[in-house]
Amino acid sequence: MLNLVHLAAQRKFAHFTLWRPKSNGGWEFNYIDIAGFLTTRGYYLFRTSKQKHIYIRIIDNIVSEVGKKDMKDDILDFIKKEEGAHIYEFFLKNIGKCVNDEFLETLPAKEVEFKKDLKDVMQLYFQNCIVKITKEKITTFPYTKMIGYIWESQIIQREFNPDTIPGSDFKTFCWNISNHDAERYKAICSTLGYLMHNYKNPAYSPAVILNDEVISDHPEGGTGKGLLLKAVEQYLSTVVIEGKTFTFDKSFVYQRVNADTKLISFQDVNKSFDFERLFSVLTDGINVEKKGLAEIHYPFHDSPKIVITTNYAIRGSGNSHERRRHELEIAQYYNKSKTPFDEFGKMMFHDWSDSDFSEFDAFMFECCQFYLRHGLVKQEFINLKGKRLAAETSVDFLNFMEGFDFQTVGKAALFDRFVYEFDEYKGFKWFSKQTFTKWVSAYAESNGYSCSDYIYQSVRHYNFIKK
Repeated sequence: MLNLVHLAAQRKFAHFTLWRPKSNGGWEFNYIDIAGFLTTRGYYLFRTSKQKHIYIRIIDNIVSEVGKKDMKDDILDFIKKEEGAHIYEFFLKNIGKCVNDEFLETLPAKEVEFKKDLKDVMQLYFQNCIVKITKEKITTFPYTKMIGYIWESQIIQREFNPDTIPGSDFKTFCWNISNHDAERYKAICSTLGYLMHNYKNPAYSPAVILNDEVISDHPEGGTGKGLLLKAVEQYLSTVVIEGKTFTFDKSFVYQRVNADTKLISFQDVNKSFDFERLFSVLTDGINVEKKGLAEIHYPFHDSPKIVITTNYAIRGSGNSHERRRHELEIAQYYNKSKTPFDEFGKMMFHDWSDSDFSEFDAFMFECCQFYLRHGLVKQEFINLKGKRLAAETSVDFLNFMEGFDFQTVGKAALFDRFVYEFDEYKGFKWFSKQTFTKWVSAYAESNGYSCSDYIYQSVRHYNFIKK
């Protein structure tokens, strides 16, 4: 296994005496040797800004973010093997003094230049080799030829087979959720490639939003959005945030985000998700605050990409929204009655053999190459425009307005017609004539009309003007 624990176990480190007897009896820490012990084992201070830092461990150009517990465990393991029970007990009782902030901040600061994908080159790290992907070809090379550093979490815990034909069940799955439409399939493939590309273009690095094609006030889900994300998670360090209960006002919103996090996935967000609260994250980077620790800022180029899944349309319109979002509609090929397991006879990723994963890798690399050649391919939306409008209004209202001819009409008359057809709205405390007017205005805007008040014979009317 190519990881820090395995690599560290293969090393023969220099011996240190981490304690010494006190002149009046008992023992005390030998801090000089403790510092040497930690640095020879690859522990360093890594600055995320001039004022802030984290602790890392480096072995053979592979880097992992560590905490005090990692260093405590390393020290205690060494003492347990090398010293007697009385010394081990002394360290157990006092280990916190070895790794207090004041002492650890004396560790040497390490300048680490992490390997990053280029605009037209991607690299993925397997157990047996590094895979380099360009739009023209896919090549491999050994870790001994790697220059620079990578995070331990970037190493995919399986071997790469370069001779596999890309015919995965997952490829069939992507074709199915595109409704067997070649253009929609290309959009899905390009999106997978974009998410796997460890490069952020300052001109355009939008959040990916996965939505269902079907319009409903009570969507059921189960169309496969989650499996698309599971595919990307096979390659990237991902933080999954439960969207149904998420709020931006919660303390420590991004506390699980670390320096090696490549993707933040908001799953199944609700109708009220405030996409505008992500604007600064998408353009300026992310501020991460963890309980008891100072806030850390990861700038744009080092911050994760964002993906959102929802059964509703994400609210918001205008240029500031459009340039920060890349949306996909997922066809309802799968549902609660027909699942991918029913079709393929095994749980994707969980029940797969090595050959299944090899076929999957080959297909995903096809997606990466497609993205490098064509960029993000947009879909021609079938129902997204209607879903966005439904998010601002209601499906009942859209059904009521279907076929509306945008002639001048009395405001009270139109309202009365709506509550006559949908009388349950009379009992909703949140529903009012003002709410209905906002819905009418949104509907008009969506269809290319401006909406204004027009008074005729003391009666207020809606007046619609084609833009």
